[in-house]
Amino acid sequence: MPALKNDIFAEVNQGFDTRVHFYFCILVAVGLSKKQGRITSNRQKNAFIMKWLKNARRVVTFNPVASSEIDWLRAEILRNPPDRDPEPVLQLIYQTASEMKAQ
Repeated sequence: MPALKNDIFAEVNQGFDTRVHFYFCILVAVGLSKKQGRITSNRQKNAFIMKWLKNARRVVTFNPVASSEIDWLRAEILRNPPDRDPEPVLQLIYQTASEMKAQ
């Protein structure tokens, strides 16, 4: 039975690592696009993130573990006004997850 418990823990941990990596990647992509001048407003940022999420769904590294994150983020962006900045929420999620992972 202990081997099964270790397998489950490893699987959960891997899923958590994938989610942390997912948020890191999206924050880097947004940061690079801002630095390159492709994102100059929150509307452009939201449009960029929506396109990035669409592409992320096809990336094997994220799928299927981050699928729920992709769905949640897309719904969150669509639910809020187009001028709302989603970056602080992404940073908070990433920072919190990184701190939990370090413990």
